[in-house]
Amino acid sequence: MTILKDLFYSNIDLNIGSFDKDSEYGKAMQTIADNEEKLLVLLNGTEKGLFLDFTNAQSSLNNVTAEENFIHGFRLGALIMIEVMGSPKLGM
Repeated sequence: MTILKDLFYSNIDLNIGSFDKDSEYGKAMQTIADNEEKLLVLLNGTEKGLFLDFTNAQSSLNNVTAEENFIHGFRLGALIMIEVMGSPKLGM
């Protein structure tokens, strides 16, 4: 199969959900989770609601940013391929 067919038939998982807990990413995620848990214990009803609204909005923003970065990177890669395929063959 080609990569385009794999994408079409959803044979490629673009949202890989696992990561190494000891990686920089994993450590940062653990710090966020630990601090969120500590803050939720300290906050009252209204404050807790505001904090949860804040974290949900930040999560949504992160998702939108990741999507836009993925699309931008894919388009940039396609433009590079167009340029490569359109340039004269060197030494061949």
